[in-house]
Amino acid sequence: MITQARVARLISLFMIMAVGVGLLFSTGLDKISLVQAQTPEQSEVSSAAGPKINSITTNSAAYPANQIPKYAKFEISFQVNNTIAGNFQLPYDPHPPYGIDLTYPKYQGISVDALFLPPGQTNWTNAYQQPAFYYQGFDDQIKKDRDNLDREWYYPTGQFAWKVRFAPNQPGTWQFKLKAQDASGYTETSTQSFSVTPSSNPGFIKVSPTDPRYFEFDEGTPFYGLGFAYGPNGPPLGNPTLNDEANFQRFQQNHVNLLRMWISNIYGTAWNRYLGGRNLYDGYLPRSALLPLTNGSRTTLTTFLDYEPEGDTGWFDACRFEFWDDPEAVKQNTNYRLRIKYRGVAIAGPRDTAYANYGLVGKLGSWIDNCYQPGAGAVVTSYGLNNSDWQYIEGMWNSGSNNFLPRLYLGLENVTAGAAYVDSVSLQEDLGNGQYGPEIMVEPSMEYELYFPQREAYALDKLVGLAEKYGIYLKLVLMDKGDSLYGKIQDNGDFVISGPDNSDGFYGVGRTLNKTRWLQQAWWRYLQARWGYSPNIHSWEVTNEGDPFNDNHYTLTDELGKYMHCQAFNAPVASGDGKKCAYNHPNDHLVTTSFWHSFPGEQFWGNPKYPNVDYADVHAYVSTGWLNDPVYESDTAQFHLDYSANVRSNIDWYTNQNNIPTKPVIRGETGIDFINQQTEQPDLALDNGGVWLHNLLWSSLDSGALTELYWWKENIRNQTGPDGQPGLYEIYSTFYNFVSTVPLNNGHYQDLAATVTNPNLRIIGQKDLANQKAYLWIQNKQYTWRNVVDGVSILPRSGTITVPGFRRGQTYTIEWWNTKATSPTPQIIKTETVIAQPNGDLTINVNNLADDTALKIFTLSSIYLPFILRQSDP
Repeated sequence: MITQARVARLISLFMIMAVGVGLLFSTGLDKISLVQAQTPEQSEVSSAAGPKINSITTNSAAYPANQIPKYAKFEISFQVNNTIAGNFQLPYDPHPPYGIDLTYPKYQGISVDALFLPPGQTNWTNAYQQPAFYYQGFDDQIKKDRDNLDREWYYPTGQFAWKVRFAPNQPGTWQFKLKAQDASGYTETSTQSFSVTPSSNPGFIKVSPTDPRYFEFDEGTPFYGLGFAYGPNGPPLGNPTLNDEANFQRFQQNHVNLLRMWISNIYGTAWNRYLGGRNLYDGYLPRSALLPLTNGSRTTLTTFLDYEPEGDTGWFDACRFEFWDDPEAVKQNTNYRLRIKYRGVAIAGPRDTAYANYGLVGKLGSWIDNCYQPGAGAVVTSYGLNNSDWQYIEGMWNSGSNNFLPRLYLGLENVTAGAAYVDSVSLQEDLGNGQYGPEIMVEPSMEYELYFPQREAYALDKLVGLAEKYGIYLKLVLMDKGDSLYGKIQDNGDFVISGPDNSDGFYGVGRTLNKTRWLQQAWWRYLQARWGYSPNIHSWEVTNEGDPFNDNHYTLTDELGKYMHCQAFNAPVASGDGKKCAYNHPNDHLVTTSFWHSFPGEQFWGNPKYPNVDYADVHAYVSTGWLNDPVYESDTAQFHLDYSANVRSNIDWYTNQNNIPTKPVIRGETGIDFINQQTEQPDLALDNGGVWLHNLLWSSLDSGALTELYWWKENIRNQTGPDGQPGLYEIYSTFYNFVSTVPLNNGHYQDLAATVTNPNLRIIGQKDLANQKAYLWIQNKQYTWRNVVDGVSILPRSGTITVPGFRRGQTYTIEWWNTKATSPTPQIIKTETVIAQPNGDLTINVNNLADDTALKIFTLSSIYLPFILRQSDP
């Protein structure tokens, strides 16, 4: 291993230009705007030592009469001076685990929090704590990209502020104060107040205490999730397209309200901005080229490029470039300095003697094949050769007519052999006189563990804002199990210098707080600080499709629950297995994880060792599930019903055995593919009307209560729907209209237990015998998407349905619903009455049903007079 000198300080998003107080920011309802620092509303009270908090303002003026609606965002902006922290994005910890080196300024953090005292309280021990975060502002416009298309243009400014975001859950007068601590001391401000008014916002989503198969809002109304799952590339986070708001508006119009989204590309190296020129993947993730480099007594992470004597043939690439269509914003006709900090080792050349120059270079261009070839792309920097210490290569680039940075390439150009360790890649506007503007690069430092990219965070701010505006709830996937960042950290906190990566490092070692878990907790704290205020965060999901049989995965998920339910708010929770956080913070969110296969009910979901996991998640396509029935390729209702019954019976059995509540279950990914091939069935595109989606949704009225989030979305977006227009979204709307008035979370609904005289009819539903209600979905079993597409003649079916358990002699109203009706066509097609038999059975006749229908059963008193106490039946 080559010995090198001490690593220079981090070039980072959040420190550049952050000198002194800077400028202060305030957040409005829809758009973040930048304003000059205002006179502090109240001064701080603190000792002489330690940080100083000042310039405190709030966003109260953004609301009518300066009053915050209940569950709306209350935001405090302020400055913290006199801190000795070297990294504003990591918390202060005087006794961190081994590997968090407090002699390194980048690990010297600061903890800033707010305390919120509810109305009527006087004891600050009853206050709710919420962490703060350090914020960078962006010039936010719409500009043309390289394809002459409109795109969000986020240009970083040199304006920074601390912010706290909180959603008050009670009307009245609240009080708050701020506190900060670093290695130099502690400070706390004096008390300020703000007013909260009632609102129609139903609040945060939680598990229903009366029926834990379901979710409900704080205000008690049920949440019935309808939506689909997105992968790491959609909706885009780094630079949301203008279509996002149009999509969210369409979702709202059709009652699509739950989206599963990956944000694991924000922190760490999963879905790294830089891909190798050969586009190599390790499993499903692009190879990150992350490699630790020892520099004297300190080891840091770098990106490694390598050119073998045989060519670009090794494990590492000789060229890496910004692959994703997600470019940084630049100003037109502006000079920028591109600066790369690197170490060169055994670099030799030239390979092509027609070109004299060789070495590590930074290039800009569109698509460049083999950027290590001389003459390929526009070279911006000087050529980097061998060195014994960190050095810089740099050059100037004029943006011309560009609003966005062309693709940036790092290449070992024209070398015969050699390698380069890249520490950072910086692009800054040349302000003249040796002065440079804020960092333009989204991820300038290769020490990915030490910062949260601010442009990505700002983009997620906007996406969460859209979710709030349009009533969408986000199930966010936080990290990636395959992230090489964690693979490069040993369980003891050292970096992996040589040999294989720590393949299970992501999961940690039980409940041990090692370096990996400490860094993960820093990310979790940031999540709660920046987005935890929002009721439209449905839940935090540890990772996408982790190991289903790894105890450390189970423990990691429970530790996320402990942290997000208690520790993020400085609330105590006991260590070890089976220790549940009993704290109830008003901005708390649900916690879960997902697995690539199986449903470990006994080991995990129903295991009392993990009480801080709130709901279960299952991933099962036709091809990847364990039930393995070819009928699922054609019958989406059967596909849903079998898995719903399977996972419900599993989790109910083990939770009952362990005397703990059952859990809701979301199928976070599913798809109609082939039994032996994970490719969506192409014939679904021929299903005009979307029978496949229709049956998948309506079958979810069963008592298994499995929420379905579909993976592939092209047909949902483009296929002709029941209204004859492109898109199947109205299928969600008609289903929502039916189910939205059913109080599924009231604790009384149970399986319908119906029988039918014709086995060709499928009957599913539930009944509430306490309130004398029921609902049914009735399907002709031949009515499948495959039969419709293949033109199979579907024979209409008739039969008599019997539903037991009702009051003998009671008259009931039955509403018959058209499950395909789209506005303005009425969905209720007829109403009739039926009298319960002496044994309490209701009998319902179905005549000549060729497709499907739905029913609601109720008494007039149960609908219109719920407050009247009825006498018991004689």
